[in-house]
Amino acid sequence: MKSPDEFVAELWSYANEVPMLEHPWFQGIIQHRWTREQIILGEVQHYLRVRTNPIFFGYIAVNAVNDRQYGLMDTVLDNFMEELSGPRTHVDIVLQFLEEGGITREQADAADPAPGTLAAIEMIVGACQRRSALEGLALLAFVESQHGGANGVAAHVYRELTDYYGFPHRAAETYYIHAEQDDSHGSRQIEAICRYATDEEWQERIRRAVQLGLTAFTLEWDGHVQAITRRREFWSGTAPLNLRQPEVRLAEPQRR
Repeated sequence: MKSPDEFVAELWSYANEVPMLEHPWFQGIIQHRWTREQIILGEVQHYLRVRTNPIFFGYIAVNAVNDRQYGLMDTVLDNFMEELSGPRTHVDIVLQFLEEGGITREQADAADPAPGTLAAIEMIVGACQRRSALEGLALLAFVESQHGGANGVAAHVYRELTDYYGFPHRAAETYYIHAEQDDSHGSRQIEAICRYATDEEWQERIRRAVQLGLTAFTLEWDGHVQAITRRREFWSGTAPLNLRQPEVRLAEPQRR
């Protein structure tokens, strides 16, 4: 079993194989490759995934109670309330971006999810339904930690959307809020991992949940790009896959 610091460092190594800031969706905004219209099309895919937030956050909360993981409830409820309470939910705030492009909620709901978006939704919702609350939080932790903060992905994107592309704050507000909230979300989730993943079984469960979450959200951003390009392409990341695999030992073929 690894110490908490060693284990978190290992989990960050998986995130560094597919660093969020380097994904073509975000780089396309930061490097000004996408047009304003293309960004709106990508944000439709964002909306299709974000509208499932109440579903998977609900599963995480229910699983925390069912598994009597009461120590996690504060972290779960902090995320749940920030995402879903108040006069506007995160879904409402994403819709503000679509409204800037003349797209209604009904039109967004009728849009087809791109292959990456579809895969991400099924992976995230299914994993949070079938796994423990701690695994559900772990699935999100290393994505939200990259998204939030003054130097996080969302802050970079918000600046480009408003300063270069000229979108008003109301349209780009989803990224402003991600920059403000996701850093604390991610740090609380990682603290929970350190506190509760204290044996080999739990560390293995968390390891697999983190890998699943990184893959799922990378697929979501692939979906944003696919909606723009109409091509079934998937980003390969910036480093080779780190996979534990058995050694193949083939006998020499029999020659005739």
